[in-house]
Amino acid sequence: MFEIKHLKTLTTLANTGNIRKAAEVLFSSQSALSHQIKDLEQRLNAPLFIRNTSPVEFTEAGKVLLSLGEELLPKIKEANITLKSPSLALSSLKIAIACHACFQWLLPVTSHFSQQKNNVELEFIDESFEINKHKNQSEDKADILFTDEKLAEENVIYQEIGQFEVMAVLSNQQASNLKLSERVGSFSQGGVTTTPYLLPENFSQLTLLTYPLPPEQLDIFKLFLTPAKCKPSKIKQVTNSHVMLQMVSANMGVATLPDWLVSSVTKQSLFRCMRLGETGIHKKLYARYDKNSKQIDMIEKLLPEAIREFTNLYIND
Repeated sequence: MFEIKHLKTLTTLANTGNIRKAAEVLFSSQSALSHQIKDLEQRLNAPLFIRNTSPVEFTEAGKVLLSLGEELLPKIKEANITLKSPSLALSSLKIAIACHACFQWLLPVTSHFSQQKNNVELEFIDESFEINKHKNQSEDKADILFTDEKLAEENVIYQEIGQFEVMAVLSNQQASNLKLSERVGSFSQGGVTTTPYLLPENFSQLTLLTYPLPPEQLDIFKLFLTPAKCKPSKIKQVTNSHVMLQMVSANMGVATLPDWLVSSVTKQSLFRCMRLGETGIHKKLYARYDKNSKQIDMIEKLLPEAIREFTNLYIND
């Protein structure tokens, strides 16, 4: 019996007070607007407003349609804006990283993925693995967590991204000042090669540069120093890997970082990269996510790109 244009006419008429001003606002002629209203009144078989009143005074039938227009028209406008917006059906994927050094290679992956998927918004949240695992029902929980720790959890998938070794990074001066052990290496054409490595007791002479985490959450303590009941001379916490390496080059301490992170800088002869212990500390990097996640399709599209980029860290080495 009535259309959206009728509701728009009545709300404009109420706002302007008369047909002449309403016609101007609606870019219509006064006669066309009057004809539209009369046509609607004939359909409803009832007058919509009292003639010759200023400002216009609506009848009960007119008030019903006016109220409906005031309720629906803003919603229709909002829907039009949403439908025309490029962010229509925007999905959000929350990512947490428990491995600090991973930001260096993971950020370009997520940036490229976000550009490819216009309807995907990637959000990094500040959430450690220990906090995350106790927030199973939280809306702020990460959809995917990159971590080098694997727990036995129901309904949780740990997708292996790749393997790496935790290495000690020292300046040339620090390395020359240490009494180092040597590990018998592989045979080569020249005979047996030897590779120096650090023992836990070596750290008693060193200032250890770490990320701002409790010692019990750091691999260097959990897997190397604490079992041997050894401690570094000093500990300095640094938030950024690049700053950490600059401090190493300035003889301000020694860092323990993933091999892929330090391989390029050791080629510049500014640092010495050494194993931790005779066999080294080897770790796996995982992507942890709920197998029943609402974002499972998006996660499974992102992970192959992450695995490919992590593999390229060693191929391009």
